[in-house]
Amino acid sequence: MYSTILDISKRRGIVYPSFEIYGGVSGFYDYGPMGKLIKNNIENLIRNYYVINERCFEIECPTLSPKDIWVASGHIQNFADLTTECTKCGEPYRADHLIEADLKICCDGMNLTQLQKLIDENNILCPKCKGALDKLYDYNLMFKTWVGPDKYKIDAYMRPETAQGTYIAFRRLWEVGRRKLPMGVFQIGHSFRNEISPRQGMLRLREFNQCEVQFFVDPENKKNENFYNNKISEIKSKILVKDGSELEITLGEAHEKGIIKIQAIAYFLGVSLNLFFRMGMKPEKLRLRQHRDDERAFYSSDTWDVEFISDVFGRVEILGVSDRTDYDLTQHQNLSKQDMSVNIDGRKFVPHVIEIAYGIDRPFYCALESALREDERGIYFSFPKEVAPYKASLFPLVKKDGIPEKTQEIYDLLRNNKIYSFHDESGSIGRRYARADEIGVPYCITVDHQTLEDGTVTLRERDSKKQDRHKIEELIEILR
Repeated sequence: MYSTILDISKRRGIVYPSFEIYGGVSGFYDYGPMGKLIKNNIENLIRNYYVINERCFEIECPTLSPKDIWVASGHIQNFADLTTECTKCGEPYRADHLIEADLKICCDGMNLTQLQKLIDENNILCPKCKGALDKLYDYNLMFKTWVGPDKYKIDAYMRPETAQGTYIAFRRLWEVGRRKLPMGVFQIGHSFRNEISPRQGMLRLREFNQCEVQFFVDPENKKNENFYNNKISEIKSKILVKDGSELEITLGEAHEKGIIKIQAIAYFLGVSLNLFFRMGMKPEKLRLRQHRDDERAFYSSDTWDVEFISDVFGRVEILGVSDRTDYDLTQHQNLSKQDMSVNIDGRKFVPHVIEIAYGIDRPFYCALESALREDERGIYFSFPKEVAPYKASLFPLVKKDGIPEKTQEIYDLLRNNKIYSFHDESGSIGRRYARADEIGVPYCITVDHQTLEDGTVTLRERDSKKQDRHKIEELIEILR
C-alpha cells in the first residue's frame, strides 16, 4: 500500500522526497501542487474549528529562538533520544525503534538501562551489516545555530515545537484577551527535530508541520461547558488505559468513571476525533491511548494520544492532549524574572495549560491511506469534499463550437465564488475522469452542445459515478 501511495503521490504532485536531483536527504519531503492544497484544507479544518468555535487567538512566532528559551523549557537538558551506532559501518539507530522492530515489543517509557539490557540479552545487531552495536548515549534532537556575526553571535536553536513561543508571549496575550480565562491560543507552523535516522516516510521528518493549541485555564476549573452540550460526550471510542486494559466506551462515560479525569481533556479528545472523521479516517481506525506514569512527561498530570491504526505502519500518534500544569509559565517566570501570574477575584496564581498538539504531516498521510480505493477504474483517492485538492474539474466536450469559451465562463464563475477547480481538455472524457478520480476530485463538470442550448452541464459524482444535468447557476450551491 505504501509504495502505491508514494507512486501516485510522486506522479501526481502530492508529495515527493526533497532535494531529489542531489540524491535527497532522509526526513524531508516536498508538498507538490496537489499536496499543498490538501494540506491547506487539513490545516483549515483545524484552524476554523479552534479560531471560530473555540474563539482562540491565532498567532505566529519565529522558528528560531535564543538558547535561554530552551534552557527554561528543559529542552537543552532533556530533549534527547537514546541512540546506538554500529561499530562496523557506523550507521546510527534510535534504540527503542530498533528494539521494537527486532523483538516486536513496545518500548515506550523504557530507560537507558532497560534498553541496553534488551539489546545485549537478545544480541540485536545492525540491520544493515550485522555488525555489533555500541553502547547507548543521549542524542539531543535540536538543530543548533547562532544569531549575528561571529564577534557578537548568540547561541540559538530551531524550535522543536511551536508551544514555547506562545508561553513567552503570555503576558501580552493576557492583556489582549482582556484578562479572562480560559484563553485559547492557536499556532500553526514549522518545527525542526534532527532525527537520528528517519525511516518511516512522512511519519518521521526533520522539518515538519505542527498545530498546537494552548488553553490557559484556572487550575481550579478544568471543565468545558460544551462537553455535554454538543454531543462530544456521546462519541464512542476504543480506549487504551495506562494499566494496559482496553475498552470501548463513550467519552462521557470515560469521564464519569474517572478514566479520563480532566473534563477538558475528554472534550478536546472528542473534538479531535470529529476533525479526524472529517478528514476521512474511519472510527474503527482510531484509538485513544493514555500515557503510562513512566512514559508521561514529569510536569504533566495526564496525557492522552489519538492513534491511527495504519495498515502500513501500525499505530501512529496523530494528536496529543496534555495537562501541562503551570510548568512552562513558571519555568519562564523563573529564568526571565518576568511575572507570569494573574489575579482573578483576589486570587493570584499562575495559570495551568491544557495543550492540544496536532501533527499535520501524519494526519495528511493517514488521510491518504484512508482515502485509497481500488475498483474497475483502477487505484484512486476518495477524499472527503473538505479535504480534496479541488472541488471540481471542468471538461469541454470538444475544442470547438464555442464550448471552450463557455467552459472558461463557468471556470470564472467558480473562481469568483472561491471554489477551487481545474480545467482539463486533454484526451478523451474517460481519461479525464480517470485523472480527476486519481487525485480525489469529488465532481466532474462536462460542458457540451446542450450547455449552449439550455444552460445545463453534466455533473458526475466521483464515488457513485452518477451523472445528472444541472443548471449552471445551481453549481455554486451544489459544490459548496
